[in-house]
Amino acid sequence: MDKKVRAPHLWEIIVALLLLVVVLSIAIGVLNVDTYGPFILVIAFTSVMAMRMELGWKEIQQAILSSLQSVLQALLILIMVGMVISTWIQGGIVPSLIYYGLRMIHPNIFLVTIFLVCSICAVATGSSWTIIGTLGIAAIGISQGIGIPVYITAGIVVSAAYFGDKLSPLSDTPNLHCAIVGVNLFENFKNVLRNTLPSYFIALILCVVVGLCYQTENGGSLSEIQLMTETLAENFVISPWLILPVLSVFAVILLKIPAIPGILFMAFIGAFCGIFVQGETIAAVMKTAYSGFVGNTEVEMVNSLLSRGGILSMMPTVLLIFCAVSYGGVLEVSGILQFFLERMMRFVKKDETLITLTVISCVVVNLFAMDNYVTAVICGNMFQDAYVERGLRPLNLTRCLAESASVVSPLIPWNTCGIVVFGMLGISPLQYGPYAFLCWLAPIMVILLSHWKIGLVYLEK
Repeated sequence: MDKKVRAPHLWEIIVALLLLVVVLSIAIGVLNVDTYGPFILVIAFTSVMAMRMELGWKEIQQAILSSLQSVLQALLILIMVGMVISTWIQGGIVPSLIYYGLRMIHPNIFLVTIFLVCSICAVATGSSWTIIGTLGIAAIGISQGIGIPVYITAGIVVSAAYFGDKLSPLSDTPNLHCAIVGVNLFENFKNVLRNTLPSYFIALILCVVVGLCYQTENGGSLSEIQLMTETLAENFVISPWLILPVLSVFAVILLKIPAIPGILFMAFIGAFCGIFVQGETIAAVMKTAYSGFVGNTEVEMVNSLLSRGGILSMMPTVLLIFCAVSYGGVLEVSGILQFFLERMMRFVKKDETLITLTVISCVVVNLFAMDNYVTAVICGNMFQDAYVERGLRPLNLTRCLAESASVVSPLIPWNTCGIVVFGMLGISPLQYGPYAFLCWLAPIMVILLSHWKIGLVYLEK
């Protein structure tokens, strides 16, 4: 006979949710340690609370294992993404993209070109922080030379970097979102684009308008950009033909190729270019696919930009996903998520109301959690069933996570993203925030489009 499980008390629910925010905020913001140990402590404490509700360890363990099983495919994808990153760099694909992107930069249309170039390079590398810490620093130096306020340039760089971060298959952020919610990575990109493209074009127009206010006769110094392009050309075979492999990403999406063989095909293309274009040995390519590419040029900025990827580089994100879904499994089996869901759904009478509630919740949790990953874990687990109950595909939830949990984080001074950007550029989020157009346009746009019934994806009946 099954044991009757007690419903959670309100104080238990508050403690279970606040504990994650408080413990991880202290770990990240005060102790400056990795989140895995503190996260495991939170899972253990939440499991003990679940046992107080007459749940046995077997039920809790089964809930954790079931949650982990649901994300195994996503974890495999993430590991192979690490291989794609390193082989595409070694094969000259990413260096060629960066090289031709940097060649586009022109002082007279500086803000527009830096927005476009940082967007392209962020998609190519899958790392917003890397773009901010390399191209962003170079852009700040150029803007000082041509008389454009550095906080404007910083905002536009941050905006472009986070655009690439949420739309790159090489980024850990969309992979984390898809793993939590349980959706296909490439279907997620198609859905996110419905919201992102209008926001992007509006942001591009705003860059043009702001740029017109700072027309200058001074050509400025592009010495840092020139140094980077020369270094790339000296250390890699650079060719327009090496940009063509990028089309494989779109081919995988348009042809609806399953994610695992699609990403494996992309890694194979990178390895092929590394061996037959860059002249690398098979052993060197295999080593790079596992341990990552390490830049070995005389320019530290280029080394920092290119040193990444490999299976090992994805292990921290894999561990974070393990912790996140385990925590979600305990919350689900204990009835804590159901408690919140039932009460929030009382106010949800329309699909657009659910979208709005999700976006607002992501922003609020981001304010307190200090980390966009923690926000994605909490809001992803909390709202997942609500979308299914209303007949909405989980893709709608991952779009909300991308457009609010992710891109809003660099606008918050005490969030890890805001802290990192400030540390790299020396400019406060309060200064560059108004010019990080995409970061605040994205959540507004997703709410507006939902009220206009644009981009909502429904479950098949």
